[in-house]
Amino acid sequence: MSDYIDSYVDGAGKLTYAQVRQVGQVGFSKQDIHLSDGYSSDAHWFRFRLARNADAARHWILSMGEPYLNNVDVWVSDRDGSLRSYHLGDHAKYADRPLQTRLFSVPLELSDTVVTVYVRVQSTSSINFTAELLRPDVFTAQDTRSNLYHGIYFGVLGITIVLYLLLGIWLRDGGMLAYASYVAILFLAFMSTNGYVAVLFPSSVPWLNDLLTGFGTMGVLITITLLWVYLLDLKKHFPRIARVYLIAGLVGCCSLPFVATPYYRLVAPLVMQIGIFIALLNLVLLIVLWWRQRQAELLLYFFAFITSIIGSLLAIGTTMAWIPYHPLTSNAYEYATFVHVLVMSLGLALRLRQIQRGKVRAEKEAFFSSQRVEEQRRFVAMLSHEFRNPLVAIDRAAQILQFKLQNIGSQDSARLEKIRSWTGTLSGLVDNFLAAEVLDQHKALALAPEPCRLRPLLERVIHMLGETTSERVTLLVLPEDAVYTLDRNMIEMAVGNLVGNALRYTPQDSRVTVSARVDDDGLLIEVEDRGEGLSDDELKQLGVPYYRASTSLGKKGSGLGYYFTRRVAEAHGGTLQAHSAPGQGLCVAIRLPVSPEPLPMPSLVAAEG
Repeated sequence: MSDYIDSYVDGAGKLTYAQVRQVGQVGFSKQDIHLSDGYSSDAHWFRFRLARNADAARHWILSMGEPYLNNVDVWVSDRDGSLRSYHLGDHAKYADRPLQTRLFSVPLELSDTVVTVYVRVQSTSSINFTAELLRPDVFTAQDTRSNLYHGIYFGVLGITIVLYLLLGIWLRDGGMLAYASYVAILFLAFMSTNGYVAVLFPSSVPWLNDLLTGFGTMGVLITITLLWVYLLDLKKHFPRIARVYLIAGLVGCCSLPFVATPYYRLVAPLVMQIGIFIALLNLVLLIVLWWRQRQAELLLYFFAFITSIIGSLLAIGTTMAWIPYHPLTSNAYEYATFVHVLVMSLGLALRLRQIQRGKVRAEKEAFFSSQRVEEQRRFVAMLSHEFRNPLVAIDRAAQILQFKLQNIGSQDSARLEKIRSWTGTLSGLVDNFLAAEVLDQHKALALAPEPCRLRPLLERVIHMLGETTSERVTLLVLPEDAVYTLDRNMIEMAVGNLVGNALRYTPQDSRVTVSARVDDDGLLIEVEDRGEGLSDDELKQLGVPYYRASTSLGKKGSGLGYYFTRRVAEAHGGTLQAHSAPGQGLCVAIRLPVSPEPLPMPSLVAAEG
């Protein structure tokens, strides 16, 4: 038909059919029926005359595309003056099409007279237009064949999406999830550009096809940047280039609001050019990374995407009117995508194998590591436990010597006192270490709560720290007869850790304040020292097992006391908090919730016997 087609370009896009008929031969010129005008707001008019030969068929079908064109209007005028008009395009209702097909098809009945056909094409997307005049049987066979091929094509894409989506979720692999999203975007875009959205959803809103077509253009840029950030681990291997990819993806996200608007024709070319740049840059990165690592899947990625890039360049070139329109070039991206998916699947299969091997390797390493840690824990726990008997014997011997040798000199008495002091310190370290190991292994403490008077409990804690400790500690309890239900032994150890630390860091001429208060919010125990205090960074680390602040240099301690105390507070349903300022001391507070059951006074007296 190309030799019989006349065309006219309406730059303003406002001429009516009656006005165009008056343009005449002067305005129209010869035009190939394969039109490619890129992203243009012009309205293109086509005119051709048909006359039936005596032996020719009477019924024909005029089939026009591409399916994503917004407005395709057809007027069929017979010589006798009759006129038939059709409003087609993806902005028109699918139910109003004279033939329910994915392309814009119009039945023509040719009589012995000449029939004149006018076609007007206008779109916010790229204007790629072609038309064929086919006999009904040929049209049916061609349409059936096309639907079969597209069905196979979309089936392969659908399987690919589901497969890599499930694998990505199962393995928690961002690369496979990004690839599944990328293929899903292509699936939706090809469904819309090939006209199947209108066929599958005939009652959908007119702008749905525009939305999916534009979303495909922007979505490909977004998903492809994320895909390569994960597959090539750009943040690790090329951190600066990773920012370029993320910026490109952000441009795609910012372009999404324009997909179904007249501004799409302005935004889409920019997004496509950025996509070409990212694709070419990606090929370079693949080669560089393969040269460093020599991994086979990188070569498969390269060949998969160079096929896709060639197809997309041909499709973009046709869309932008850089390359003459041809059915092969206009569908090059779809053909290339089919090959791309097959090759890319091989690359991702190798990636899957590496992930599984890495997972098995990590599990083995974790198993052996946990075995080593467990053996070390058992050994250290056993060793710590064996320390107890000698320490108890040493302390008992020193105590007997103090009792029997009451008339020894002050220096010898001081030495014995120092022996007992160091023995007590070592015993405390062993108790803290074993308690911390129990907490790490069992994750929780088995409490034995009982009603306790707070003042006697805290006085006992202070006395256990040394005979002279009470001289350096100020104890405040409100109310004086305050009672609370708790695990006596655990709380004694926890508060003992805090008071011991406070005494260790408080100058000899300063006092440590221990306060306890029971109110409607529960129990609050605070231990405040007059030491050097801690910085904000040190406060954040406080409670990490074996961590010791800079102020602990030259002082005894294991770094487990605060950790153990925090776990005891949590076991009671409470919290442990600390606040400090350098040079102003440290205040540590144990906050326990409201006691679960009040204590009757008679049982307390009986309990304390």
